[in-house]
Amino acid sequence: MRKEQIKDTLFYHDKLYSLYNLLSKAGYKYSSTDSLVNHLELLLTVNFFSYAQRNWAGISNKEAKQVKWFIDRQELNYENILNTFLKSDAHFISSFDPFSRQYKLLKTYLKKYIDIEKKGGWPAWTRNIKKLKTGDTSLIITSVKEQLFLLEELNVNDSSNLFDELLADAVKKFQKRHGLEENGAIEGKTLYAMSVPVNERIQQILINMERFKWLPPEQKGDYLEVNIPDFKLYVYHNDTLEWSCNVIVGKSNVENNTVIFNATIEKIVFNPEWNIPRNILIKETLPKIKRDPNYLANQNMEIVNVGGQAIAASSIEWEKYTNNFPYAIRQKPGENNALGLVKFIFPNSYDIYMHDTPDKNLFSKSKRNFSHGCIRLQEPFKLAKFLLRGDSTYTDEKINSLLQEEKQIFVKLKNKVPVFIAYFTAWVDQDGKLNFRDDVYRLDSQMKFYLFMD
Repeated sequence: MRKEQIKDTLFYHDKLYSLYNLLSKAGYKYSSTDSLVNHLELLLTVNFFSYAQRNWAGISNKEAKQVKWFIDRQELNYENILNTFLKSDAHFISSFDPFSRQYKLLKTYLKKYIDIEKKGGWPAWTRNIKKLKTGDTSLIITSVKEQLFLLEELNVNDSSNLFDELLADAVKKFQKRHGLEENGAIEGKTLYAMSVPVNERIQQILINMERFKWLPPEQKGDYLEVNIPDFKLYVYHNDTLEWSCNVIVGKSNVENNTVIFNATIEKIVFNPEWNIPRNILIKETLPKIKRDPNYLANQNMEIVNVGGQAIAASSIEWEKYTNNFPYAIRQKPGENNALGLVKFIFPNSYDIYMHDTPDKNLFSKSKRNFSHGCIRLQEPFKLAKFLLRGDSTYTDEKINSLLQEEKQIFVKLKNKVPVFIAYFTAWVDQDGKLNFRDDVYRLDSQMKFYLFMD
């Protein structure tokens, strides 16, 4: 909280309590014309709106855009919230958070982590450790067990120094919550995740609680969420998770970051063409063509002039062009097309879409930020069938027949489906477990400037 906010809060606090103490004295007689009573009521109302602005609105829209958040933020009507609160049975205003379920779940874990911090946190044991695995013995292992007991991965705080199967299972639980390979050994990324102090985890929870403030409290019907740090697509119906799959998102360098925004899926394209984006064409495709005269033919690509007509590659003097290449290049439909066999269009100004890919091996990686910004799906046909399930025209047989065509085919959805490309590094999963992920685009670091600076 910033200093000017603290100062304002103390001002209201002092005024409120001085009036409250005066009016609550035994024998004080109220009347509708009592200016002190009216003053107290006015201060309570003003203080409510101040509290709501500070705690429910969060940072401003301008500040949210500074941390690359372009999802439409929910608008709160504080007068309606106040009226609802006054009519409810809530005894504490803090119990009346007008936020998403995730916000409230994180708030519960925040209290647990603050309690752990008050008791001294977990021991700092990770220095100079390279690897710990089943069968190892070390005095350090008692500290490992203490930390995993505090994190509720171990049911019993075993004081022995043996790395046994129970500890390996606890490590796997920890790894699952952090999106890591579940091998039960402590090394590399697992060791790094276990070295994060409790205070940093508390800040991470607070940062993501702030982000969850900006989303609508609930969604009706179908909607999709891609969580960039989790590298996953989540498919929901009426706020209930239907299924999920791995995705590949944009690289960590800023120009290839996947943008955080929301839109609606309107069309599915089977057998898509790929119109190579200008930056990729100049930086990657053009140099490859100069090195290999057969590159275009091997990649099933063609040159297109400004009128959209294909022209012969042999008619172009390739060596004379660098940044000034006057044509476009597109890859024709096919299994080797960079977009695979299906593409999902949700119109936006960032030229981002979801699509299939012929390169499936990258989905097995635990960290999957390899694209130029668009989102590659591990299960694109499952998504296509989900989105078309209400349209009897598009049976499995029909979809398979479309894929046999050699041209791109556009299918307009009867019902547009919202999609949120989001960024959460902490959340509570379907099993009620608190998950953490790496800050792949360093946006948590930027959020700290707005939330924790003095």
